[in-house]
Parts: sequence; C-alpha cells; structure tokens
Amino acid sequence: MLWLCIQFPRLPLETLTRAQHNRTETLPQAVVEKQLVVDANGPARQRGVETGLTVATACALCSDLSLLTRDTEREAQLLRELAQWGYSFTPVVSPQAAGAIADGDMQHASLQLELSGCLKARGGLQPLLQQLRRELRQMRISARMGLGHSPSAARMLSQLPEHSQWLRDTRTPPSPQQWRQWISFSPCKLLDCDNRTLAKLYACGIKRVSQLLAIPLSEVGSRFGRNFVQYLARLNGSRQDPVPGYQPPVEFHRELPFPSPLENSEQLLFPAGRLVRELCQQLQRRQLYTQKLRWKLDFGRQGCKVVSVETSRPLLDPQRLIALTRLQLERLSLEQPVQSLHLTCDQLQPLEQTLVDEDLFADSGKLQRSHQLLDKLRARLGHQALSGVSLRESHLPEQAWQTADTPLADRKGGRKDRQLQPAGACRPNWLLARPTRLRHRGQRLFHQGEMQLLQGPERIDGYWWQRCRHARDYYIASGRDGSLYWVFQDLSSEEWYLHGIYA
Repeated sequence: MLWLCIQFPRLPLETLTRAQHNRTETLPQAVVEKQLVVDANGPARQRGVETGLTVATACALCSDLSLLTRDTEREAQLLRELAQWGYSFTPVVSPQAAGAIADGDMQHASLQLELSGCLKARGGLQPLLQQLRRELRQMRISARMGLGHSPSAARMLSQLPEHSQWLRDTRTPPSPQQWRQWISFSPCKLLDCDNRTLAKLYACGIKRVSQLLAIPLSEVGSRFGRNFVQYLARLNGSRQDPVPGYQPPVEFHRELPFPSPLENSEQLLFPAGRLVRELCQQLQRRQLYTQKLRWKLDFGRQGCKVVSVETSRPLLDPQRLIALTRLQLERLSLEQPVQSLHLTCDQLQPLEQTLVDEDLFADSGKLQRSHQLLDKLRARLGHQALSGVSLRESHLPEQAWQTADTPLADRKGGRKDRQLQPAGACRPNWLLARPTRLRHRGQRLFHQGEMQLLQGPERIDGYWWQRCRHARDYYIASGRDGSLYWVFQDLSSEEWYLHGIYA
C-alpha cells in the first residue's frame, strides 16, 4: 500500500486568517492559547515571535503584534473540510486532529491518504502530488507531505526536509529498500513518542532510527515498553497499521471567520468566491449537484442573516454562481459588521445523465441563456417575483393553464406533465384574464374601430355534460391599426367577446 501524509503545521493560524486579503498579511499576527504562542505569520516570525513563547515575551519582541485566540472547534471543522476534499481523490482518508501545545511544541493536524488505487486515474504519482499542492495553495493552506508504505512511516517522513525535497522531484513511488533507507536516516526526534521516551533514547546515545532498529526488539521492549515496540513494527511495515476511516457528510458546509469584521457587502465577495470555488470542486469530483446555496452572515451576538441563491438548472460554474451571489449581496444593507460567512448546501443530488446535454452539437445555447436570465432575475428581484406557466387538462383556453413555481418546465417533471401537449392551433401570447364583450351589429365587430374576421371559425365545445356548457366559435380578427385579435362568439347567447391579443 502507498500512504501519503499531509501535515498542516499552520492550521491554527490559517483557520482564522485565510479569509483575509493579501494586504493584511503584512501585519504581524500570532495565535495564542493559555498565554502561549501557538503559531505566528511571516512578519511576526521575522521579529522573533516563535511557537512556545509567552504572550508577554512575544509582545516585547513585536510591539504591534495582533493576538488571535485559538479556536479549536473551527480547526476541527476545517480539518473535516480538508478530509472531504481528500475524499474526492481517494476513498481511504483518515484525519488526525492537532494536539495541545506542551513544552513549546505541538502535534500538527494531518490527513492520511491511501493512493494505491487512484494513481492511474490521476496520471501517476507526480501529477497527483502537483494537483494536491496546487489546490492547497488555492485554499491558502500550508502543508508538508510524506510518502510511506504505512501511515506511521508516512507521518514520520513528512517531517523530514530531505524527504520532502525528494518527493517534489520523484516520479515513481520508492522501492521497499528506499523506504527502509529513509526511515533509517530519520532522526529519533521525529518518532511518534512522548518526551520521556525520547529523552531515554538520547540518554542511551540513540539519535537515529537506524541505531534503534539495530537493537533486538526484546531488548527494546524491556527498556521502552511494549507499545513502543509495536509502533516500531508498524513503522517498518512488519505489523499492520490500521487508521480510522472517514465518510463524507451528505451536505456541504464551509465557514470563513474574519479576524476583523467586514462592514459592507462588497468586502464579502472575496471570501464568498473562495467558498463557491471549493463547492464546485467538490461537486464535480463527487458527481453531485445542487440548485440552492444558503449563505449565512453571522453578526456574532447581534444575530445572523440568511441569503439564498437558487438556480433553475444544475450549475457547476463558479463564475456564474459568484455573479448570482453578487446580485443577492448588492440588495443587502448591513446594519452590523459581519464576523463570519457560512455556505451550506444540504440538498445534494446525484448528477444524472439526463441533467446534462447529451448531444455535443445540440443547439442548447438559447435554453442556457434563458436559464441564465431567469437566475439573474430571481437573484435581483427575489424568488417569489417569478412564476411560470404549466398546462392543465381542459379544452377551455382560460382553464387550460395554471401558475407554476418555476418559470421554465422542470426536466425532472412528473409523468403526467410530460403527457400534456399544447393545442396545435395558433394561439395568442396574451390571453385576457376575463373575456371582454364586443359591440357588434350583425357580423360587424367593433373594438377601437371596426374589426375584420380573417380566419375561423374554430369551435370549442366544453363541459357539455354539465349545466354550464361552453360552446364557442373562435376567429382571428384584424383591427383598424393592423393588430391581430382572438375573438369568439358564444353560441348560447350569440354575443361576441375579445379573448386574446397576438404579438
């Protein structure tokens, strides 16, 4: 098996700052926990602020240092999001949360990915690693990678700088002999053991793993315990190394907290674009789609505001979703500063073949433009401002249609809707809500002047089995100004009515 360990050494800081613009990265910032510095950005490290320093010492070294309180819950949420991202490459993913800071050091959060089954689909080892690094940079997540024949070996080698540099240049997985050389070359401080065991190793003069492996396991067990011997067996591959698996959730949820609250909706477009791109990436890889995005603007103690963006068809283009989100945000007037932005999609559906264009040369541009126009109108005016028209089973024109929730027919509509077909005769685009009585003298009709009958009659005789029988003869008539009208004569009362107007 081939395991890749991705460690996230800057996750405590990036959880709180990755929504910032580039101009804010020049300010020195540090994440603190229990009065100790957990992590610091580049400008703060240049002034001597390092992990493990007390807050007082860090502020003395950097007077304008901005202190951020560590948020372990958001770190865990971001690690779950990264696990969901890793699941789009391989189904075997195991996340491991970061530990608490102790003695100036801490265990970083990491992901374990099993790559044996996905190398061929991704074009080989080097293209896959390049894609992982590229997407992590787009998410503004720092990472260190290690490759091993077991999860324990991959985790240890991810901390070895020489192995990381070799991993950038290699094109094929290493052989078992090369793995043993990398493990033997590693210093003992990279072993996954407590400080007490590490101190005993150094007291015995053991500074590299090769020295430790040269000692019989029975003697190692008597000095360092049985658990340490089992760890060495998992490290060299002589013992199975199981890790807990991960199953992605049925919904998509992302959150970006802001170190400095945002006071206008224009500033929300940058973090919103980042979340939309991550959403489209996940949906494409998992062959899912959604037609509703729910944005939540968190104002802290002042409450929150929810904004929904809906599309009329499955849409995986991040630029169009960002444009629709922009239209929704332009309608908002923020009364309170926004402290965090959430994106939730809880209606993920499998992307079926019938939902995409099957014919490469089909003339679908007109339909796509119609969907784009409807999406923009809905985003600008609101979902309730648009409605559509669907057919009903009735011969009477005023009862043969009804209002629908969606402006365009749903491609997943029921079987009954697909069986209804419109009348083949010429019908006007504008049908009056109620027919208007016309003045007439015999067969001469008057509506803003005298009208001329051009075509007809077309008899519609409906509901003859009831008392309210409707028997009508329809004609196409021309007005004095050349306009075309749809008129009929009621055969019961012999009165004439105007029912529709042609475009």
